[in-house]
Amino acid sequence: MTGFEGFQEEILRLRNANRERTETLDYLNWRYRSAPDAPGPRVFWLFEAAGERVGMASAIFRPYRIDNERVFAAVIGDISLDAGLRGRGLGQVLLRFMTQYLDEHFPGQPAFVIPTEAARRALASVGWVASGTLVPHVCVLDAMRYLRATLHSEWLAAAVAKCLQDAVRALARRRARPDGVLFLSSACEDSDPDIAGARPPQLGAVRDLRPDELSWRYAQHPHTRFVFGRYYRADAQRGFVVFEDDAQTQTCSIYDLTATDATDLRSMLALLVLRGLAAELTSIRIVLSDRHPATKSLRGLGFIARRSDSLFQVHSSNGVAEKAVWRISQGDKDT
Repeated sequence: MTGFEGFQEEILRLRNANRERTETLDYLNWRYRSAPDAPGPRVFWLFEAAGERVGMASAIFRPYRIDNERVFAAVIGDISLDAGLRGRGLGQVLLRFMTQYLDEHFPGQPAFVIPTEAARRALASVGWVASGTLVPHVCVLDAMRYLRATLHSEWLAAAVAKCLQDAVRALARRRARPDGVLFLSSACEDSDPDIAGARPPQLGAVRDLRPDELSWRYAQHPHTRFVFGRYYRADAQRGFVVFEDDAQTQTCSIYDLTATDATDLRSMLALLVLRGLAAELTSIRIVLSDRHPATKSLRGLGFIARRSDSLFQVHSSNGVAEKAVWRISQGDKDT
């Protein structure tokens, strides 16, 4: 086990050797940055007999709230093993060593991972538990391209697409509170601490959305330019949303959202749908854990749940991670 500092080049080499998409040192320096009061990152290595590093996994401690108590969860990532060594159980050896280290040195801290299928099997064999699935939801704003392929008629597809779009617009207008306003900015201004600190009001595990954490994750991201939305009603901030617009696909992808209650959440999302229609986007997408409370608000606005394409696993020596209901969004994945 090592820290991050001094091992950046080796981490980058091993990570890029086992990924289709290569990254840079600037990206790694951003990704491995920790909160000032958090434990430093831990990197776990697998060596071959000659001393070369051939496998790795990392734990970066991120602030979460479990039942409204602030903790640092070990978020696991960069699990890599040279292709020629796979299928021999070596990944399991590495991840068992990592798990034992976390149990010994951080017994009161939960650990969390969104794994690949190979990593999922190895982690399950050393005691990690599947805590939920990640479900994509989509609100189709312009169904023309889908209908064109199905109906094989340009005019009929256009007519049906317009009817569907009008229905989405009417539904969003009905859900939007008349006194609600959504302010959008490319800058991450300080969010109301009552909004960030109170999420969620019910019991569960959720990432701590403090201003410094929001700034690091989104405003300082090395690749993606995010948009920050602040929802106000009755002269008070009642919600917050972070999303990305993809000009190529004309899609809005929501990474984080929170509100004081379900009514304000629906109103904020409704305003985002109306904004997407005005901008001529084709869809709005969001990925949430299967027990996330926002899923009810999504259904009320015409979002359709797609088949889950991944799951997440948790681990803790004292059982706190396994007992909690994890409320995960796209923003929980360090990408």
